Amino acid sequence: MKKEVLKLSALKPKRYLLCTSHSLTPQKSDEIAELIGDYLQSPEDVWGQEDLEEAIRRHPEIEKSHMKLWLSSTAVLERILHSGLETYTQATKDEILGDLKVYVRNPSFDEAVKKLEREKILIVSGPPGVGKTTLARMVAYHYLNDGWNFYAINSLEDGFSKIDDSKPTIFFFDDFPGRIELDRQSLLQRDTALATFVRRVRNSKNARFILTTRAHIFEEARNLSDHVDDRRLQLAKYLLDVGSYTREIKSHILFNHLSVSSLSQGHFSSLLEDDWLKKIVDHKNYNPRLIASVSSDCLDDVVAINYPKYIYHALENPDLVWSKPYRSLDMRLQNLLVALFLEIRSDRKLTS
Repeated sequence: MKKEVLKLSALKPKRYLLCTSHSLTPQKSDEIAELIGDYLQSPEDVWGQEDLEEAIRRHPEIEKSHMKLWLSSTAVLERILHSGLETYTQATKDEILGDLKVYVRNPSFDEAVKKLEREKILIVSGPPGVGKTTLARMVAYHYLNDGWNFYAINSLEDGFSKIDDSKPTIFFFDDFPGRIELDRQSLLQRDTALATFVRRVRNSKNARFILTTRAHIFEEARNLSDHVDDRRLQLAKYLLDVGSYTREIKSHILFNHLSVSSLSQGHFSSLLEDDWLKKIVDHKNYNPRLIASVSSDCLDDVVAINYPKYIYHALENPDLVWSKPYRSLDMRLQNLLVALFLEIRSDRKLTS
């Protein structure tokens, strides 16, 4: 340091700042400041390791522009490791805001919130297209609106990495059994983690966990997995089946989807003729996913006068809703469904 002071005497700078990567105690900083003398404007012009790190924290753009700093930054490394989770969570938040425009609050919402508050776990189940994901997102938004942290997870590992008892956090896992292969070996590897994470959430005051599942997949998982069907874990008690809508709610769902669509006035007018709205709302295959599809898909080829028939045809042939679940079944179950269908249609019992 004495050699540095001699250089300063020759240079005669207006101001001098000393920076070192070594850690400095207040006493050591004062000693250095006294040695340098008037070239320092104040003792604060002596910066040690702690001062440098604090400055980098205050100015994260410095850290971003110097990649080597990332290697020693826990915050940056965490952002890198969890960037996929953060991106997926943000995308889910954007979808939640989109759902808000068309969501119709119904008794399932209040029931879901009560169950989640009571049990800390909520599993929303039901047939395809009935609004499981939408309901789960709206419940998550209820907590987001109250200032809770929110994570949309793709794996239980994501959940374990973000659970923090000091921060109110809600986790959302969409189609949780559908994201793992439904065979015994896969479930043996993962259902233990599910049981552990559920217990972890249950033991935390500040954690909530929302899952969605198609009903038939959850039942298949229960048949294959000891943990999913474990009486001690009792996943079934967190289950909320959705899918029943009153005529009024169906009408509101249809209206909301149409109101945010880009359909022409002619398309709207055609629905007001010949009791088409009543026929659509009262159709036995009415399904929120179908309604979303026929009101938001590209309809350039559907002329206004044919629009009601286009919707009705979709309700009569709900491939959009059921084709994917059907294909997800193994061949034996597909054949069984076809056999049952033929038996019902022919009114004759099939023999083995």
